[in-house]
Amino acid sequence: MVGIRRALALLLLGFYVTQFAMTAWLGPEEMFACYLGLALCYGTAFIALGAEWFWGRWFAMGVGNFGSLLLLVLFKVGFEPMIAFFGFTHLAIAVFLLGEGMAARYEHSEATAERWNFQDESMLLMRRATLSAGSTIPFLILYALAPRPDAVQLGALGLGVIGLAALLARRTWGALAIGGAGVLALLDAIGVFGTPPAGYLLLSPSGGLIIHGPAFAWLAALVLLVPLGLAPACVRYLRRPSDARG
Repeated sequence: MVGIRRALALLLLGFYVTQFAMTAWLGPEEMFACYLGLALCYGTAFIALGAEWFWGRWFAMGVGNFGSLLLLVLFKVGFEPMIAFFGFTHLAIAVFLLGEGMAARYEHSEATAERWNFQDESMLLMRRATLSAGSTIPFLILYALAPRPDAVQLGALGLGVIGLAALLARRTWGALAIGGAGVLALLDAIGVFGTPPAGYLLLSPSGGLIIHGPAFAWLAALVLLVPLGLAPACVRYLRRPSDARG
């Protein structure tokens, strides 16, 4: 069943890569960059999962969590088939990738053990950070590449992308860069840089609006979960005697 569940998760990710790419190509011109960014994000999850990179399962589950969060919109607007489909298919991605059998093909595989030699704590921290990144980076894209982005938004996106690449390469400073993106988004949300930007999440090139408005700056600030998840381990490290750190 592991192979079938993995294939279904890849099928759903591939569907959304195509859907967001079509929205970028056929949708409003001002939304091209935003939905191309989402297509690339989902494409990263698709490739990493298909290539069985050790972090691929975590990142794909995070992307699934991102879409699942939008099921909360149903409590406000009532049952909407398109929103329900979007949310439950993302929930399915996360559920399909659960389990030790699935983990054995990724972070617990022999290839991962031979190449990366993870300790239990470092494995847990990497999992937590990658899941959080997969869940929140799409919000950062929607915020930063909204119509008429400014320098602050583009700077936040740049920090987020560079930080994500560094994090997946096991560089601690990557989490700090992602945190910097979250701080910029948070300051923007509270109006430090002027009126918070409005964003849009469309389900199809012709419409199917889920959410819109200035809430995207607050949602993008959720990338702060990445460094916050690593903070306890950093504090424990700094409290160790200097000779023990070396």
